[in-house]
Amino acid sequence: MIGMKNPTRAAVAWYVSYRTGGTTIMHILKGKELAIDVACRFFDRGYHDSLEVGPMLGSREGNVLDEGDIRQIQEARTSSPTAMAKPNRRHSFWEALVG
Repeated sequence: MIGMKNPTRAAVAWYVSYRTGGTTIMHILKGKELAIDVACRFFDRGYHDSLEVGPMLGSREGNVLDEGDIRQIQEARTSSPTAMAKPNRRHSFWEALVG
């Protein structure tokens, strides 16, 4: 791999998708942790229908998180005392999701 400083740590884009009003919405994010965080925020706002997180490239097998997986992650986060921060409502909806 010529020209790559650290090929084992290359960033992989991840997506978050959900259905609303008969339409599938997809957001592309810079990494897995950010995508999971955004999915949990969507879950909090009631976007549960076909909520899914997965890699844009590479194998989907074992890497795609569905609504049930995201629910478990969200429940674990909300049961943690550090996860109870209040959102800043002065920003737009999307800015609040991606920070």
